[in-house]
Amino acid sequence: MIDRDYIRRENKAYDSLVSKGYTPQGADKGFKSVCVMKFEHPEFRDNPVKRGKCVEHHFKNWQEADAQLN
Repeated sequence: MIDRDYIRRENKAYDSLVSKGYTPQGADKGFKSVCVMKFEHPEFRDNPVKRGKCVEHHFKNWQEADAQLN
């Protein structure tokens, strides 16, 4: 059974991460963690060469990532 409230909370957390300037990448192969990246220059998101270095974070789900990242 799908927990629709959980899905809504995950979607809200995902949107919050994007609004904070993070780039959510998705889940790993076993769906055990999600990856969130923070680029030096997120304003160049359409041009990978100009985005600069990035920091990679791994969390259990989008809600955990949103709670721990500024």
